[in-house]
Amino acid sequence: MIPIALPSAGFYIFVSLGFLAGLALLGWALVLVASAGARRTVRRYWKTSALIFAVLAVPFAFYAWVQMAIWQVEKESARAQAARKVTLQQETTVGGVAMPAGTRLELQDEAQLETYLEAQFPRPVAMYGVQATSARRYLDSDYDRETYALLGRHPRNVILRGEGSQTVLGWRCDATQDIEFDVAPDGAMKALDKCVLGPGNRAGDLALAPGSVVYGSDGSVYTDGSRDPDRWRIEVKNPVALRIYGLPLSEPTLYLDEARRLLRVDNAELACAARLGELRYAAGTRVKTTRRGRGDRREPFPGVLVLSPWNGQAAQRDGAADVPEGMSVMQTLAGEVVEVVKNDAVGVFHFATITVGDQEPQQSRASCP
Repeated sequence: MIPIALPSAGFYIFVSLGFLAGLALLGWALVLVASAGARRTVRRYWKTSALIFAVLAVPFAFYAWVQMAIWQVEKESARAQAARKVTLQQETTVGGVAMPAGTRLELQDEAQLETYLEAQFPRPVAMYGVQATSARRYLDSDYDRETYALLGRHPRNVILRGEGSQTVLGWRCDATQDIEFDVAPDGAMKALDKCVLGPGNRAGDLALAPGSVVYGSDGSVYTDGSRDPDRWRIEVKNPVALRIYGLPLSEPTLYLDEARRLLRVDNAELACAARLGELRYAAGTRVKTTRRGRGDRREPFPGVLVLSPWNGQAAQRDGAADVPEGMSVMQTLAGEVVEVVKNDAVGVFHFATITVGDQEPQQSRASCP
């Protein structure tokens, strides 16, 4: 971090006094112009008048100098900002992309095309498999550790927009919304980071509604160093609940492997009341899957279902006491009860909701299929 010295309180006080002195000088000048008697008084007491003028002129001169310096800085800033906006006059390869004439670029560094932050194309340009009409980039900067001298900049990610739905790594993405890529320092694509799905996407037997969001992943990492093979994470936005593992789930988060097979489910809730084995659950019950064990001894995906009663509603169990809120039921996919545990033992937490204003927060829930 580079330290920056801020002006002292005395500086601001002196500037304020200079402003007031300027107002006093202006008022004095107006009085002298309008009143012959005032002019005679100044001539009569010229030494006193000269002293008062000097007392007012010194702080006003400092104020005027500060304003002139600020004006010069703003003028240079406006010039530099204008210089960082460039329109290509001919086709030019920038950052490994052939950009047509008429492309408008906003640069990080003046006259350095390779440091562009935004690009607006006059016609679609092929980038990472997308016919893009615009591109945005976030850059990382490399500095010398001792002198803080800038050594260079390179892109960290690229965000594209285009027209309609376009296929990106097998997903039909809504190109009118941000399609984000992680990129290498040389600009080569590393992975699809995020896109909003358009129509026509599936995950196995599940149809994914437009508006669902897919995120690329290198896999979930555990504290013991092991890594899951989940390649894709999808936040489902289906207006109708998806039936997964026999349960109607509202807007679940799905984790898929490279072949887009469903591995596990998280952040879901029952869209309507449902029965699993010997238990009956109310709508709104939280649902996820989990694997037991550690490291190489973890059971295969998807593991067991974890169902957690919510909003004060208990799960009714045949021939046994109800399972209240605060407890979670672990069941196999066939419905066999494995264990009943406290929520925090299986990573289920109830966070407080902060309401701003008089309206209660609206809870969205997909309709039952």
